[in-house]
Amino acid sequence: MIIPEEAAKKIDDIYKSLVFANQKDHEIWFEYVFLSWQWWFCVIFTIIPWVLWWKCRKKESTNRLLYGAFFIMLISMFFDSFGAELGFWDYRYEPVPFLPSFTPWDLSLLPVIFLVLVQIKPNISPILKAIFYSVLSSFIGEPFFEWLGFYKSINWTFLFSLPIHFLIFLIGYSLVTSKNFEELKPK
Repeated sequence: MIIPEEAAKKIDDIYKSLVFANQKDHEIWFEYVFLSWQWWFCVIFTIIPWVLWWKCRKKESTNRLLYGAFFIMLISMFFDSFGAELGFWDYRYEPVPFLPSFTPWDLSLLPVIFLVLVQIKPNISPILKAIFYSVLSSFIGEPFFEWLGFYKSINWTFLFSLPIHFLIFLIGYSLVTSKNFEELKPK
């Protein structure tokens, strides 16, 4: 065996502890979260923004815009999972208990807000849009979900999120406005 026996045993013990903790977490989820009003709220916040965007989107730009939205989802889930794993925050009412990220936020609200901001007023500076996006996400969205009890900040402050959301928006914006796509035009 390439891994030393002692290290392998420690890894196995920790893994067993994690599996046990996850099983207990899933039991709590099924007993207290699944089908609660909070669960339904999360499901609605995951689906409705996409339905509204789908009806109002600029149809000829759908693929280009979804490219940016998928980037926002991927990087948001990565950072969200990373932060939860490091103990910076925790979620209490996940729609799906198997992901260490908050689905309505990472897979719906953040990307759809991004899409709306990219589509409206395409001549406004992306820096201004990134500022608006990061302030909205960091100082309205995160505190709102914490106030509802869905999110618990443990070793994190909303101010830390501001530059992260700012950069995520700008990178996503540069992806969708790349010269490989058609130019953005007002609706």
